[in-house]
Amino acid sequence: MSGAPALGAEALLAPRLEQRILPGLDRMRRALAALGHPETAFPSVLVLGTNGKGSTSALLVAVLQAHGLTAGLYTSPHLVAVEERIRVGGATIARDRMAELVATLARFPDLSYFETLTCAALLEFAERKVDLAVMEAGLGGRWDASAAAPPVVALLSNVGTDHMRWLGPTRAAIAAEKAAALSGREAIVGAWDDEVEAVIRASAAPGTPISLASDWANVTPSKRRSEELRVKSEELKDEDQHRVLELSTLNSEISTASRAFGHNCVTFKVGVTGGEVRLPLAGEHQLANLALALAGAAALAKHGLGPALEAAAVRRGIEGVSWPGRLQWCRASGRELLVDGAHNREAMTALAGALDAMGLSGKIHLLFSCLDDKPLEAMAALLRPRVTGVTVVEIASSRATPAATLAAAFPGCRRAASAAAALLELPADRPTLVTGSLRLAGEVLVAIGGDHA
Repeated sequence: MSGAPALGAEALLAPRLEQRILPGLDRMRRALAALGHPETAFPSVLVLGTNGKGSTSALLVAVLQAHGLTAGLYTSPHLVAVEERIRVGGATIARDRMAELVATLARFPDLSYFETLTCAALLEFAERKVDLAVMEAGLGGRWDASAAAPPVVALLSNVGTDHMRWLGPTRAAIAAEKAAALSGREAIVGAWDDEVEAVIRASAAPGTPISLASDWANVTPSKRRSEELRVKSEELKDEDQHRVLELSTLNSEISTASRAFGHNCVTFKVGVTGGEVRLPLAGEHQLANLALALAGAAALAKHGLGPALEAAAVRRGIEGVSWPGRLQWCRASGRELLVDGAHNREAMTALAGALDAMGLSGKIHLLFSCLDDKPLEAMAALLRPRVTGVTVVEIASSRATPAATLAAAFPGCRRAASAAAALLELPADRPTLVTGSLRLAGEVLVAIGGDHA
């Protein structure tokens, strides 16, 4: 390939935005054939599910890399820059290289935005001769562009009720769409129930062994974690009873306790390997994501596609993982922000539980926005009783929920013209939860620049 194009990847991708969701894999298969089938140059793991795909993918890659593999990671959406979606060996693809790849794919004008990026990822992974790639599905599974790279192991985190416009009106219908991409030597499911188990089994590729993550790995809160919870609970009760601190000091104390709480100290067991580790990703739901990631690593080892797992390397990988925008503490102009990309009913339920467990319910402001295909009222119903004030903002997207609609879901709220403007108006006497959309999380992270944790 020649030198980098004059335009960046985002500008080159802009004309494809109107082709946002195009069902079917024919375009991908034609393009990959013309490109010499880069997807066959390495084994891949496909990660599907409604929530937790990104965290699971990041954890799996971190564990594999700690064992000495060079792994490719493809995720979506991005928070700040499109280059975040493609990583090799833990490093984000260079901007010039991403633009070069996207420019190369201009000869396939029928590819959608997501399909173009998926092809770019596969080309980069093949060029870099990765040992293995972890591919996060964007939407669904049956016709998701990521499924054009046949996996050796497929992981399904869970089945919720996101993207119902495209995937179907019920959890069973959504399960069928996601499970249709389960293929390879092993298919491992994080969690299922009576409503979706039979559908998943029936919809997966014939002959694919299907198991639960719990058949491979187990992750539980450690005794040290339980002691942290007890101490934190006593501290918060004492604060509530005595009210001896000024608001600014109370804000700092709540933030300090919550930050400490927000790292999971867990015990893991995968095959004959086990131990205790500090998981940097906050929230009890991350334990299930870690179990699924470890199950995926164990499945790769079983089939000779990955290394035998060693406790020290597992710990090193887990403790080094970073996945921004998920219960992430940041600071902006002296204000504490808790940024979380929850954007559907199930993710917001997990977030609500985390707020309760962290002692933040009733002590936190809310900055909220969402896209127009999300269950606004259901999410608002979970958040309203847990926050002490609300600011809404319309995010910069053609699919943004209008500010007036957001305001109707949060009576008495403030409206801000932009995420940057909202940050200047947030109360200084308590932390602010930023949630409802990964796009909002990204806009806030851009607005605060390098001043985030």
